[in-house]
Amino acid sequence: MQLLKEENYAEQMDGEVIPYLEKRKTGGTFERTAGQPIYYEHFTADLPKGTLVLVHGFSESVPKFYETIYYFLNLGWHVWAIQQREHGRSYRSTADPALICIEDHRDLIKDLHWFVKKIVFRSPENAGSSLPRVLFGHSMGGGVCACYLACYPDDFQKAILSSPMLELDSGAVPAFAAQFYAWFMIHTGKGRNYMPGAAPFRDVPDPESSCTSSEARYNYWFAIQRREPRYQMCVPAICTARQLLEITRFAGKAKNAGRINARILLFQAGKDTMVKNTGQDKFVRLLGGKARLVRFPQAKHEIYFEKDSILNDYWKEIEEFL
Repeated sequence: MQLLKEENYAEQMDGEVIPYLEKRKTGGTFERTAGQPIYYEHFTADLPKGTLVLVHGFSESVPKFYETIYYFLNLGWHVWAIQQREHGRSYRSTADPALICIEDHRDLIKDLHWFVKKIVFRSPENAGSSLPRVLFGHSMGGGVCACYLACYPDDFQKAILSSPMLELDSGAVPAFAAQFYAWFMIHTGKGRNYMPGAAPFRDVPDPESSCTSSEARYNYWFAIQRREPRYQMCVPAICTARQLLEITRFAGKAKNAGRINARILLFQAGKDTMVKNTGQDKFVRLLGGKARLVRFPQAKHEIYFEKDSILNDYWKEIEEFL
């Protein structure tokens, strides 16, 4: 499969990828909870081999994965991409475009289950179909997917987890101290405050501190964020940080991992500063022969958005796995 090149990335995206996707895309919303619409997009493959459900990471949006979706379509997979609550075009409980307020992590899993069961599996292409089903999740989305696979082990035969959030990186602050701080702030009515040190979206590109070493891919998405305030969410509320921790706790329990039936391909970034590799290592050990870990020592957190040399090997692994 031919991948896009960094040297003329924007031209390829706008001239080739976006027109290709637009011809195959439909969008919609659903409401698991009245008044809280969840947005999704659906892309149809020309020669389908199966269905893939994609779950983005924290502070991301479906369009950031258009290159990824393009490749899956070319490999013959229908793609259904959910926009998680408090992100982008889905339900948001705050008017602050930067703030992400997740007050119950179980809402993310319930939203995904509703989407899978009532939208994806009931679609004409899947109703009564024996085609295989795959779940793909990045970062927070990977953590949500790990929880989903434990709760609903028969829905997907395979899963791809890219830099999944299975242990948070709290930096220099000890984990127990961060947990206590979050608990205290939530119980004093300040759970929707910004996490300390967090700041709204800044209209100043900073590829060096980003989660990818591909400046071309970073610049392309940053230009989109500049134009669209709905894609500028970047600040976790204190309550959100607590709920992200709950996701890692659930996914990391041996009894929950033991319920998973799907075969899993887990990608790990050697230069990840967002999530810890140790949580991923533990998860793979718990799954035993059901999981395979592929490590990219030079990759930053967003492996799916990395430079060409890393992406080439990344997609070779995915194609072989599928």
